Amino acid sequence: MDLNGFTRYRSYFYRVSASYSPAGEWRCTIDIREQRSDGVVEALVSHKNVPGSFPSEDLARVAASAYARVIIDEEKFSEA
Repeated sequence: MDLNGFTRYRSYFYRVSASYSPAGEWRCTIDIREQRSDGVVEALVSHKNVPGSFPSEDLARVAASAYARVIIDEEKFSEA
């Protein structure tokens, strides 16, 4: 599994995807991966919707990055 487009945070990697909704708001999803010591990349969270909608893409991406970091900090992958 390729980690291009992912941001490293602690010992994990996350990616934010933003899309513009027909309602005129931005929404995001996140993916979180972990690269094990044997080099295998494991998907911990895939296409998780970020709570809320946002008036701009920049704000949506900032909020999604913060959300991904909270999940990583709290190691709540199974709940995500």
